[in-house]
Amino acid sequence: MDGIKSVERCADVIRKVNPDVVAIQEVDSMTRRNKKYVLGELAECAGYKYAYFGKAIDYKGGAYGVGVLSKKKARSIKCYPMPHKMEDRVVMVVEFKRYYLICTHLSGVPRRQGRGEQVDVIREVASKLDKPIFIAGDMNALPHSAPMEAFREFATILSDEDKLTAPSHSPSKCIDYILGANGEFKKLKDCVIYDCLYSDHLPVYVDVKVGKANKSKK
Repeated sequence: MDGIKSVERCADVIRKVNPDVVAIQEVDSMTRRNKKYVLGELAECAGYKYAYFGKAIDYKGGAYGVGVLSKKKARSIKCYPMPHKMEDRVVMVVEFKRYYLICTHLSGVPRRQGRGEQVDVIREVASKLDKPIFIAGDMNALPHSAPMEAFREFATILSDEDKLTAPSHSPSKCIDYILGANGEFKKLKDCVIYDCLYSDHLPVYVDVKVGKANKSKK
């Protein structure tokens, strides 16, 4: 946001918080404007062993989508397309030993791109998972909007809805969230990292103790 492009200082923010997993939206992979696997470089700089990319669209000679950084190796990675009218969106599901992490980015124009339908896809995907689930991303929706109310039907918002996340230079709204579903979650800490101009949105963090899943499926 200050005109300086630097993977290293983005990594510095992640290192200071040091989460087990990181969900990232709007990330390039081998595009002409970056000419590198940005997610992999970010993982290396931040000290994460694994970087998983979820392609949403072809973009400028490469790809563009979402990603996950993790300290432990994932058991599986799957991506599901979401309904759209302007730009493809994706639900990325990364399985770990004790939980799943869903990383996503909902549409920016609710009526034209159907955020409600996109939440329905996430709910359907989540209903088939047999471990506690974290859902993290840019939802482009205010706390009491229809999409977030739809999320509340099957998930709990773990991040603080009263803390503003966008735009980063002068935050005026909360549209980025971490949620928990299909399990027991004891929140130990949450925060939004302010004074961070390395993205157009502010980073959101939660420290959570994960209990058992609510259901068991074969």
